Amino acid sequence: MLEGEPMKEKKKIQLAQIREDSDDYMEQVFDLVQRNKEMMKEMDEKELTKMIMQQTQDKFGKYVDSIFDAHRSFRHGFEDDSPTWDFLNAIVFTSTTLTSIGFGFVCPITFLGRLFLILYCLIGIPLCLVTVANIAKFISESVFHLHYKLWKAWVKFKNRNKESTSTGSNGVGSEEEDKMLFNDSEDEQEILDRVKLIRFPPFVVFMFAIVYGFVAAGLIAQWEEWTYLEALYFTFIAILTVGFGDFRPEPHNMITILVITIGGVTLTTMCMDVVGRMYLKEIHYLGRKLQTNNPFYLIRQAKARRRRAAMASLLAQLARGMIFAHRNYSELARKRSSSKRKRKKRESHILPDGKFMFARLPPDPPRECQVVSTSAYSVRLGWAPAFSTDSEVTYNIRYRLKYVKSKDDSKIRELKGISGNTVEIMACDSCSLYEFRITAVSKFGESKPVYLVQYTEPQLSPQHILATKLNSNTIELTWDPPYKRTNDVKNYMVYYTENPTARLSDWQKVPVYGKRVVFPELKYDWFYLFCANACFKDGQRSPLSRALFVKTDKLEFNSLYVGHSRTIEVMEAISEHTENTEATPLLKRDYQSFQV
Repeated sequence: MLEGEPMKEKKKIQLAQIREDSDDYMEQVFDLVQRNKEMMKEMDEKELTKMIMQQTQDKFGKYVDSIFDAHRSFRHGFEDDSPTWDFLNAIVFTSTTLTSIGFGFVCPITFLGRLFLILYCLIGIPLCLVTVANIAKFISESVFHLHYKLWKAWVKFKNRNKESTSTGSNGVGSEEEDKMLFNDSEDEQEILDRVKLIRFPPFVVFMFAIVYGFVAAGLIAQWEEWTYLEALYFTFIAILTVGFGDFRPEPHNMITILVITIGGVTLTTMCMDVVGRMYLKEIHYLGRKLQTNNPFYLIRQAKARRRRAAMASLLAQLARGMIFAHRNYSELARKRSSSKRKRKKRESHILPDGKFMFARLPPDPPRECQVVSTSAYSVRLGWAPAFSTDSEVTYNIRYRLKYVKSKDDSKIRELKGISGNTVEIMACDSCSLYEFRITAVSKFGESKPVYLVQYTEPQLSPQHILATKLNSNTIELTWDPPYKRTNDVKNYMVYYTENPTARLSDWQKVPVYGKRVVFPELKYDWFYLFCANACFKDGQRSPLSRALFVKTDKLEFNSLYVGHSRTIEVMEAISEHTENTEATPLLKRDYQSFQV
């Protein structure tokens, strides 16, 4: 509607101008020949041609300019079967525009048509790209699923002899074991050891688009009067959304070739999506630090930062020692004396009674800051009072997500004017790493911050796990039920160890049918690690809660005791030399479980 009639009118005007300039040129040539008929008989052919060209140069240049203007306005508009603004060509134009191919067979020439095209593309191109990306993602997921099924069948075929042997020896196959997500005889580390990353071969991904392009080029070469190389060039330029527009299909093949082109664009987008998800992350990781909420990457980054910090401090100490060893002491003395002369002498000032030199200094940072407990949506913090000469000391807490994906997540939240020594921060995100900065504030200023970093619990894990010392070698472990699937909890599994460097598979396990357990008669003056997870009725288990690091108290003798006391009995039992074997438990298995 916007471009059809204006294009026809402009073509008529251009053709009329070309005819008019052509007639003017021919008339001038004819008049020139009629006026100089006798003289031309005596002239040579070359001289005659040169004279005619000189005298008709203006008319001929105007004629050529008219043809060039028409060709520039309508690129394919004066050929046989030239494109027009009918419904078929409009469909091809809008489709190639929204897919960002843009052949340019026809283009808008009016102000309203160009304005409408800009507004139409601002809305249509994002919608088209999202649609093509979603279709490509669906195809890639189907390809991934098919590849996984083929790989699984190949592995099963390759291991058929082993499966038949194990089935014959045990009498029962391993199908029931495969249905369970976790078994009692294995832990998360063993499951991670069994995990294998199955990569889709990259050459297979690109072969989809390449084979599609060669097949489509063969079909287009049969439909059009093109060679196979020309059809191949046109196909790949189109499906890669370059679209020069130097080759134009016949009108009767336009819709078919458009469908093939859009299919190729979708397939190319699928290949880019597969390669991007599987390989581009690793390429980016080589050039810059990859920030993610994956716990394995975060642990690796934390270890790397710790090594770098230790090396930096060591190099700083060495550099400081080398600078001190090579300094010129006489030069230092001169600088010190010159700086003393520049200073103005201050009169002595006597402070009034009860005042000290540090009276107007900000308070010290809070002491013994620690994470008391965590849940999926809250974190409880505790600290010892900060030293300050001002009796009125409050505390500020600033916290944020450690690793963020958008600018909204990087916002720092702040709690001001906390009068106590404990606080519970609510409205956190589950299974996320948070950074907390605790400062003490008085009327003389704010202290330096103390940093704490802590994960929030997953929604299925036990919440607010807490260890309490009942006496020197007895620890009580308590927790709250998980936020999700609370009614599906069958029991809890508590893991503990006295060796912090041991693997999780070497930890001791205790099933608990409640929300509290007591560990009596632990080793004195020893370190223990505790964590727990929930066991559901369908056989699955939740992720592990955060680990608690607890140290038992020392065993002390009281010299005022008279006679044989319980303390002496314990010390005699400890001093007895017993040889430990593999069957000897690390801790006595006399736990007590309380139903709450």
